Amino acid sequence: GQESSLAVGVVSATRRSIESLTSAYDVSDAIQTDAPINHGNSGGPMFDARGRVIGINAQIRSDSGNAEGVGFAIPINSARRSMEQLISTGRVAYAYVGVTTQDVTPTLARRYRLGAERGALIQSVVEDAPAQRAGLRGSTRRVEFNGIPIRLGGDLIVRFAGRTVERAADIARIVTDSLRPGQTVAVTVVRGGTGKRETVRLRLTERPLNPLR
Repeated sequence: GQESSLAVGVVSATRRSIESLTSAYDVSDAIQTDAPINHGNSGGPMFDARGRVIGINAQIRSDSGNAEGVGFAIPINSARRSMEQLISTGRVAYAYVGVTTQDVTPTLARRYRLGAERGALIQSVVEDAPAQRAGLRGSTRRVEFNGIPIRLGGDLIVRFAGRTVERAADIARIVTDSLRPGQTVAVTVVRGGTGKRETVRLRLTERPLNPLR
């Protein structure tokens, strides 16, 4: 009920992955801010110091349930992409790969000889999804590394659609930001078990309403 309100804060991080309020998929590239986000300014614009809109205020993580906490905004390019699709077709369609992935760090890569110091290690592949049809493979065994459970044996994605992949969130970012259902892209992987680097062709489909398992 607090209309036309303004909060001022700093951008404390970018490229955050947050839960979506409207789907079962995470939102990548969220902008983190310490400005309070409440019912008065959620859905409103986030401005930079020059007055340019850089995001749409979306949600806040708060222990109290009030405006104290960590706020997040959807990047304006993502919001614009959805708006343009709604105007032109009446609906928003996202591309879909069908994998879950894990970050790879240099320490992890050296310990298990993964063949690349960084990338997105495939944990699981959804049955009959684009990734499976392209021949990508998920993990085959579980280990514990520095107290964290890791699933090994899957392919390590190092490039996707011509862009370098350094962490798991990069896959969602590339697919969401610039790709469309029906496109065919090149995916470079280091094969689990052999260490050989291969490039396969993957045809994206439209993302289902709920993640498939």
